[in-house]
Formats: sequence, structure tokens, C-alpha cells
Amino acid sequence: VDLVMGPYDGPILPAHKKALLEQSDVVVSTLPGTPESKHFMSTKEFAAMKPGAIFVSLGRGVAVDEAALDDALRSGRLGGAALDVFEQEPLPDHSPLWDAAHGERLLLTAHNADFTESYFRLGWEVWLRNLDAFVAGEPPVTPVDKLAGY
Repeated sequence: VDLVMGPYDGPILPAHKKALLEQSDVVVSTLPGTPESKHFMSTKEFAAMKPGAIFVSLGRGVAVDEAALDDALRSGRLGGAALDVFEQEPLPDHSPLWDAAHGERLLLTAHNADFTESYFRLGWEVWLRNLDAFVAGEPPVTPVDKLAGY
């Protein structure tokens, strides 16, 4: 399956997962934390990735099998990885992901990769918009669906 796509050629379906992993230079996980997404990226998926590819995890830590990721990094299969979320937060001291052997091929951040120069300004803007909606008796502009896994 050739998954080279234009601006929008339609969805990539779960059936395309292996082909997508085989063809991608960078794979970014933004999955929610649901029973369906648990270890969505595990041994089989990391083995299917293009040699030297980069893996990034920004969604929920439960979507990544950290032991399988550690193995993929140690084997040299992955060129590198960056994780902002973990199965257990903070990442436990005994996690093999802390191993210095990973060197510069692994970037770990403490669930704060979104902490940018505009972080507080944007946060207050959204908070004030939600306050205005609340006072007006309207629904929030950023509702939270607790069943969605975020």
C-alpha cells in the first residue's frame, strides 16, 4: 500500500497501520488513554518502523509500551525518540528509559512540551473565554469529554 498523500486524500485507516509505519520517517502518537489505545505502539509496531525512524509520543503514555520502545532504541532499530508522556508519571527512577546508553537518541520531557513563550497568555485567553461563556449561561468553548481518554 502506497501511503504517499497529498494535502488531503482521505483517512488512513487502522488496516494501513503496518504500511504507514514502514513508510514513515517520523511517527507521532497523539492517542488518548483508552482501553483501545493501550500499547498501540509495542514490539510489533516498533519492528515494523523504517530503520532509523524517529518516534514521538505526545498523547497519553498508556499508548506506548515503554519496554518495547526501550528495546527498539537499544537494538538501534529506531534513530531516536522523544516522549512527553509516560505510562506512569512522573517517569519512575527505575525506568530503563533513564539509561544513559540512549544518549542523545532519547529526549524525555516532563509532560510539559507545550510550555512555550505564549503558554500562559494563551491559557488565560481560553480561561477568560470559558468564564464569559459560563457567565452568559453558554457551554464552555473548550468542553472536556471525560470518556474520550484525555
